[in-house]
Amino acid sequence: MPYATVPHPAVAPTPAGRVATTPAQPGDPLRNGQTYLTQIGWTPAPVGQNGPLVAVLDTGVDAAHPDLADVIAPGARSFVAGGGPATTDSATHGTQVAGIIAAQSDNGVGISGVARARILPVKIADADGRAETGSLVRGVKYAVARGAKILNISFEGGTRSALEQDAIDYAVRRGAMVVVASGNSGRRRMEYPGAYRQVVSVAAVDETDTPLDSSTSGPQVTLAAPGGNVVSTLPGGRYGEASGTSFAAAVVSGQAARVWAANPRLTASQVIEVVERTTRDVGTPGRDDATGLGVVNLAGALRARPMATDPGEANDEPRLSARTTAGLSASRARAAISARVDGYRDPRDTYRVVMAAGDTLRATLNGPAAGDMDLRLWRPGTPTLRRSRLFARTWLAASSLGPSSQESLTFTAARGGTYSVEVDGGGGRGAYRLLLTRNPGR
Repeated sequence: MPYATVPHPAVAPTPAGRVATTPAQPGDPLRNGQTYLTQIGWTPAPVGQNGPLVAVLDTGVDAAHPDLADVIAPGARSFVAGGGPATTDSATHGTQVAGIIAAQSDNGVGISGVARARILPVKIADADGRAETGSLVRGVKYAVARGAKILNISFEGGTRSALEQDAIDYAVRRGAMVVVASGNSGRRRMEYPGAYRQVVSVAAVDETDTPLDSSTSGPQVTLAAPGGNVVSTLPGGRYGEASGTSFAAAVVSGQAARVWAANPRLTASQVIEVVERTTRDVGTPGRDDATGLGVVNLAGALRARPMATDPGEANDEPRLSARTTAGLSASRARAAISARVDGYRDPRDTYRVVMAAGDTLRATLNGPAAGDMDLRLWRPGTPTLRRSRLFARTWLAASSLGPSSQESLTFTAARGGTYSVEVDGGGGRGAYRLLLTRNPGR
């Protein structure tokens, strides 16, 4: 069946301020105007330390721009009928995003990108900056197929689409990191795709780390980045300033590319954990709905030692856990899983457990002392989770819901099938260890 057409208006840039063309000279002449680089502790990436492929799912990218021509990867593609090739950008937005991420440094022209990375332009929005569910879903899957490790999506809208969430889950399962603007409503509300699970949802702050009045807030905000008066590339070899969460998201994509370039063996979950853990707390102490965990800190992220990977993502639902390798298979009777939950972005993890009739499962959870994690076991065939008594009576096989993060349960299967063990973070975040043991029935 055809995809539903759910529009996501692009975050429109403010009118370009100081627009100029710049003659070539040593260094990058406009770098002094890039205050956001100083704000995140930027230093030039080492020559030869090129970042991963970053897909810019947007209005296209002007591949002829002198600051971008050498960073555009082959394979650019448009999913907008009649919108022209992905290497053109009549709306300017995608070119601005690409420049923030990866404009060529020290080429004697214009600005410096946050990273030395390759950009894959994927056009999913028309000249008016509007994208539909079909183009977004196809764009995500195409970017993953081309090997993109970071997907930057800078759009906003008020409608949730199951197709889009599924596409994001697919990208995460394939090892990609999805960075999304939180939105420019200036209100506390859910805007999509910034409110989907598994995405890094980015709010915007000004030069003083104060949230922009236009930046959307809420529990879905993961972190914040500079997004006020951001200098970047414009089509036609020009430069200008713009403000909004679109450009804050681009800063985060650039930082993630730097972290990945410094240690290519990292997984997407490890890169996300490093970026989150090293933020600078601003505003209200601790996490807040305006800036999430704080403002990104490139210098700190490059110094940080990554933690263990988070296996099995995306696995927020029992229907997703069946697709992962984590848990107990028919031939694997014991597993020790080290993972983490991450608030709104990744509130729970589920792991598959294959059981025959009469088998007994023992599950033990050890989480952070300050948290309150819960342990549940869902029956085979459990659909998308709903928190209701009727749903629990129908699908819940066993649970351990104590007041701490130390939980355990024992369950003997009356019928065989693929069950799902759920670790529920209770809205918190932190690392845990889950031990699973299956003993055969007699």
